[in-house]
Amino acid sequence: MSDLNIFVTSNLTSSERRISPQWNLHYMKQKLELITGIQPQNQVLQYYPNQHSNEYTIILDSSNYDEASDSQTLVSSLGLKLYSRIHVLDTDPDSAVNALDGNADETDATAGGGSGLGILEEEYAKRSDTVLQWKQTNQLGRFNPEYTTMQAKVESENAARLLGMRVGQRCRIINIAGERRGVVKYIGRIESLDAGKDTWVGVEFDEPVGKNDGFIDGVKVFECRRGHGSFVRPKQVEVGDFPELDPFAGDDDEDMDEEL
Repeated sequence: MSDLNIFVTSNLTSSERRISPQWNLHYMKQKLELITGIQPQNQVLQYYPNQHSNEYTIILDSSNYDEASDSQTLVSSLGLKLYSRIHVLDTDPDSAVNALDGNADETDATAGGGSGLGILEEEYAKRSDTVLQWKQTNQLGRFNPEYTTMQAKVESENAARLLGMRVGQRCRIINIAGERRGVVKYIGRIESLDAGKDTWVGVEFDEPVGKNDGFIDGVKVFECRRGHGSFVRPKQVEVGDFPELDPFAGDDDEDMDEEL
């Protein structure tokens, strides 16, 4: 059997990979860990057979994890199709991956993101009865030793994507919400999002599947139709020859994939 081109996504990653039907499930999960950072025993695999649809089935669940059984079962038993998608979820709420996912990859940048928290950060950090202190004690979230490594990986992916990215390029974003296509309208830092720490990509989607209209706190960052815009981390954006999706694509395309 020939290798299959499969889109592999998680809440933090998006890429196209070649998967062999001759691999066993344990080996595939190890490969998915290298891509997503999610450990095999914590992986839930959502399978999207049609890249133009958000319908999925769960093909592997962490609640039934059995390494010995996975080592004896081939990927071919899953019936994966060419150019379908596997979305990997992490069931460990305290993993470094989920901690990073908490740093929103995409923001609707609606009103006000000010800092009036009602308590000074210094005072909060000194208290012993807070969630922050609990995370420090148990080495969770950003206090997990693995967090720095994962953060460095995310920053590296962001930098790599930015190298070939220009305003005006066609692009697509593939995540748990499905595939969305549009145009890169802005690349740069945005003070009101994260105090200008990171570079964001402003995208105008072809369809009204965005979260804003190119404005942040009343300031226009880029020209965009209402409900078509979003600000996204660079690693989520793939630029290339991606024409608008055909909303009527479906069964015929699936049949073609089966014949390849």
